[in-house]
Amino acid sequence: MTTLLDEPVTRPSTSPVQQLRTNMAATRVSLQWLGVHKTLTPAQKCQAAEMFSADGQFLSAGKKLLDTKHPAFRAVTAVRHRIVSTWHSMTLLFPEPGLRLIRQDDVETFDRRMTGLRQELDEAVWRLDEHYAQLKSAARGRLGSLYNSTDDPESLSGMFRVEWDFPNVDAPS
Repeated sequence: MTTLLDEPVTRPSTSPVQQLRTNMAATRVSLQWLGVHKTLTPAQKCQAAEMFSADGQFLSAGKKLLDTKHPAFRAVTAVRHRIVSTWHSMTLLFPEPGLRLIRQDDVETFDRRMTGLRQELDEAVWRLDEHYAQLKSAARGRLGSLYNSTDDPESLSGMFRVEWDFPNVDAPS
């Protein structure tokens, strides 16, 4: 009886680093967000400290420029949450801060989702901007002499943005 053996199949061995380079890409998401808190000036801290018979140099105080509980502002922050959740749910941690790994097969889907979220963010900011004059007026009333119109931009257009890219990085050893 004869047994016929096929030649053993040899597969080229690839290291984990090579597999990462082949199957994964790095992605970075950057958010630009309007700050809604501002530190009081030294003169304002001294004025506030007088009420407590305290030394203004040893106080830390700030003011809230916008009502973050306003529904239009909450809508903007909800989109931000969805952006971060999408990024985290479709990617894996990477040792370099601000970067995460994404499967090459998911890059197109990720790009489409982020583009849709960018549009949602733009729409939510546009709706917030419609209420911006009212929000500034309310802040003027709440803050009294601490209100300073130069703390506020003229418009919210461009104050909230999301960008993402796929930087070329080397896998750690």
